[in-house]
Amino acid sequence: MSNRSHVEAALAQLQEVNRTSLDKAAATTYDQAIDHVETLLDELNTATMDDQPTESAETPDEWDDDEWEEQLEDAREKAELPPPKGTLTTKTIDGRDYYYLQWRDGETIRSQYVGPVDPA
Repeated sequence: MSNRSHVEAALAQLQEVNRTSLDKAAATTYDQAIDHVETLLDELNTATMDDQPTESAETPDEWDDDEWEEQLEDAREKAELPPPKGTLTTKTIDGRDYYYLQWRDGETIRSQYVGPVDPA
């Protein structure tokens, strides 16, 4: 597993924590941890993008190639995000997994919905 994969997995695990159940000090630490892991992921992605030619995200097994490319293109257009920028991530919401594009805009991490991991 690559460093980037480990960081993505760590971020996914952190995002599953119920922040509202934490006391104030723990919630602050949690927010800092999320910020630091997102920064690390952004740094890894920037290094990867600088070292490699830009390629389209690989089509997930559950998707048809044409449908996936269309979904990804629509998400980039909505986000006004050029193709070489952004990382494909998954988020679990109410027990279902969804793809999102994530990128850094200054100090802020932005996300744009792409589609479900398992399309209907």
